[in-house]
Amino acid sequence: MTPLDARLLRALRETRVHLPASDLAAQLGENTAAIRARLAALGEAGFEIEDRPGLGFRLTAAPDRLVADDLAARLGPCPLIREILVFAETDSTNDLATQLGRQGTPGGLAIFAEHQTAGRGRFGRRWASASHRGLWFSLLLRPALPQAEWARLTTWAAVSIAAAVDESIGAKAAIKWPNDVFLGSKKVAGILAESGSDVTGRPFAVVGIGVNVNHEPDDFPAELRNTAGSLRETTGEPLDRTALATAILRALDSRFSQIADDFPAIIAEATSRSFLLGRWIEVRAGEISAEGFAEQLDENGLLLLRHADGMLGRFIAGEVTVIAR
Repeated sequence: MTPLDARLLRALRETRVHLPASDLAAQLGENTAAIRARLAALGEAGFEIEDRPGLGFRLTAAPDRLVADDLAARLGPCPLIREILVFAETDSTNDLATQLGRQGTPGGLAIFAEHQTAGRGRFGRRWASASHRGLWFSLLLRPALPQAEWARLTTWAAVSIAAAVDESIGAKAAIKWPNDVFLGSKKVAGILAESGSDVTGRPFAVVGIGVNVNHEPDDFPAELRNTAGSLRETTGEPLDRTALATAILRALDSRFSQIADDFPAIIAEATSRSFLLGRWIEVRAGEISAEGFAEQLDENGLLLLRHADGMLGRFIAGEVTVIAR
């Protein structure tokens, strides 16, 4: 596909009526022959474009697959994202984003894959990436923030994903600190934030996001079926993955400046969605294991845990279990 395809798809999506090729050409500053050629190419790529003699063209359906130009067309202007790449398959979008970051690639890149052969979550766990069922993508960023504040990226991403889920399906998503999004008792999304530096020493961040969208129970490995869920299980019908992807990217973009300028607003939203705060929990971080009352999130999104002896612990990440008391 070409850059013209993204502009053409955007024009088709922004109208409810048929548009003649000549009108599309005038709107996009192209010649009519080029527009007709790209309309034919889009049709071959799976986009259903109705051609009514005397009226023109109208987009009626898009293929159930992620297409970079279609994502860009539906996303529209988005300062956070300068480029979108889509791969049919890769080992891990986080690994690919890290490789590009080390090579000096600028920030603002979103990398999607329809299938990951080595998708992973925190602690090196494998992430089940069922083909064409969910959203598996990573953002390559170069935040203009002190690196000490980059821990905020996970909270920013969790809040943004939860808000996009709310908008898309009308069910309030919860956050299990630090990086999981839940609907009811099941995890539907996870985040893996990493960092590195390129050959010149410039740091970069990679924020990996996995969302279970159209999974049915049999799409999950047997050991995950009691704990992993999908948005489809809540809605009862399949979702438009491209629409959800653009909703998530917009939510991320709309909150990105708050990481530096108004992070308390993000903390407040994360607090309102947390199902850990106010409960007795166990946190395991490496060789450390601690129990206590999940008191609050600090100014950078770290968890403050009040131990039984009254002492306050601070955790940047960890495996959390709620303990009945």
